[in-house]
Amino acid sequence: MTNHQADSADIPIVAFLPTPFTASDSVDQERLCALARRVGRHGIRPAVLGGMGEFFALNLDEARDCMVAAVAGAEGSPVVAGIGFSTREAMALAAAAGEAGVSVLVVNPHYYAVPTPDGLAEHVRQVADVSGLPAIVYSSATHPLTDRHVEALVAVPGFLGIKEEAYPLAEFERRVNAWGTRIEWWAVTEPVGMPFVRAGASVVTSSMASVSPGASRAFVEAELAGEGAGGDLAGFANAWEAFVAGAPEGAPGALKAMLHAVDGWPLEVRGPLVPAGAATLGRARDILAEYQALVGDAVQAPTPDDRAPSRTR
Repeated sequence: MTNHQADSADIPIVAFLPTPFTASDSVDQERLCALARRVGRHGIRPAVLGGMGEFFALNLDEARDCMVAAVAGAEGSPVVAGIGFSTREAMALAAAAGEAGVSVLVVNPHYYAVPTPDGLAEHVRQVADVSGLPAIVYSSATHPLTDRHVEALVAVPGFLGIKEEAYPLAEFERRVNAWGTRIEWWAVTEPVGMPFVRAGASVVTSSMASVSPGASRAFVEAELAGEGAGGDLAGFANAWEAFVAGAPEGAPGALKAMLHAVDGWPLEVRGPLVPAGAATLGRARDILAEYQALVGDAVQAPTPDDRAPSRTR
């Protein structure tokens, strides 16, 4: 996925998809496959098992179902999958990702554990080795990667880069100057991430692309062309950011509320999260009504072509 030319209109966008659940609380592979196909046809790379995908609440079989569905829907586009928990569990997830045809791993932040630089490096070495896949490590607000972590990681075969959420732009620029192209840097979300792209990030992650992949692509291309994303495009992107950040049910519930307003996407989430309530659903409908022209390419209900193959074991 490496692309360090911030002036290119071909900066990859990685869309972190929600996980749809059926009324019987199983993963709806057909719906997930349909969404992966939709974003993939806009040149956007589907990602499963992130925070938006409720990674914390899925077992190994369910995670495998998500990977298989996304790869089937992506139609050859690279697919990203999150992994995490203990090293033993992360290795099982990484191995499943390799078998499913995933292209890149994202090492999610650890729950409760705070690894030392050497411990994290060994964790990444083992998941990359068992899967044969390159790994991006998530530097989150709760688990920021220090300089010592980065120095340990760059020596690990299979380490690809960092998804940077923890540090402000000035510190990010310092890090890019220090490590340069030894690391593939991922920026987080279109409005927040584009200054990071101009400073050296080579990938942009998105949740907005799940709702309107066309708007996500247009926003990034306008920013990279130096035109700036103005008018309704900027309005929709900023409204989306505020909507996700402000929803009391949390980001996964907000994303599902917006998709529910678009096409009846199921609202079900896994506890302890709660599904979107009336106020969040009403706000989602208001945003869609205001920016209807930008969501005309949004997801539709799955068709028979969206049936994912059965999981492999």
